Amino acid sequence: MNFVQMRAFNAVIRQGSISAAAQELGVSKPAVTMQIKALEEALGVRLFHRKGHSLQITETGRQFLEPVRTMAHVLDEIERIARRTAGNTAGQLRIGVCAPFILVPIVAAFSRRYPGLRAETEVSNSEALATGVQEHELDVAIATLRTPHPEFHSILLLTQTVRAIVPVDHPWANRGTVAIEALAGVPCVMREQGSMTRIILEEAVAAKGHTLDARFEFGSREAVKEAVAYGLGVGFVLDREVGRDHGLVALDITGADLSAGEYLFCHRDLMGIGSIKAFIDAACDVYGIDPIAARDAAPAPVGAVTNGPSACAAAGSGNAATA
Repeated sequence: MNFVQMRAFNAVIRQGSISAAAQELGVSKPAVTMQIKALEEALGVRLFHRKGHSLQITETGRQFLEPVRTMAHVLDEIERIARRTAGNTAGQLRIGVCAPFILVPIVAAFSRRYPGLRAETEVSNSEALATGVQEHELDVAIATLRTPHPEFHSILLLTQTVRAIVPVDHPWANRGTVAIEALAGVPCVMREQGSMTRIILEEAVAAKGHTLDARFEFGSREAVKEAVAYGLGVGFVLDREVGRDHGLVALDITGADLSAGEYLFCHRDLMGIGSIKAFIDAACDVYGIDPIAARDAAPAPVGAVTNGPSACAAAGSGNAATA
């Protein structure tokens, strides 16, 4: 039993014949007949007496009439809401993000285009955001990933790489770079388990046969930076999180590929629907992305394999990091 069958039943009652019901629903007469028959089979009762080309509702059918009309009304209301949302004039979009600085320009462009849509934002790590999208707690997310998530429609917005941060009075402050092997011998200030920044770094260090001394663990990049500023250890951020606080210095990490992509992702069957499609379009426009070329693309290795500067440093961001 489904909505299509109940709508066919309701249309036949309202119109008085299969032909008129088919015209109202915009389908063929055999299609209406098939839906009525399927509904009768699903319910295990006869809804109509058939007399030639006419139908007469049975007493049992009359008992279903009022609840079916109610369901048809509810379905019509759902479709009206869906049409308004598909037109991007109303509704709410639940967005997850690792790094707000990537999201904010998209939300600004999105809200200018569709002022009737509200955005609810959740900031968390990559692992939690993927779970949120998977369980439909989030409509769309932007997260740091090494590769596109195989279960989602994914678009690569930009590529980043992990950098080390130290206080300005740290012995490494004037080096500009640090070898990945050197990180194994110092106290480290880490993000929580599930953070892609941490995963990338720990995997790269392990590939060299070492482990990090995760002396302190914090649940946000801001807390990591504050702890580093107080001298608790060496911290790690992605290069686009590097800013201009003169109390911290950012270093390129050499000897490993520490790159990752910032991916926008959602369920594949929702990518073309209403506000989700509008948000994807806004994101691609803001970052100058071809949504077809960027779909499921791998992030390009950035800076860390060679001894050259990271993408952020090359773009003139400087070596200071925000607190």
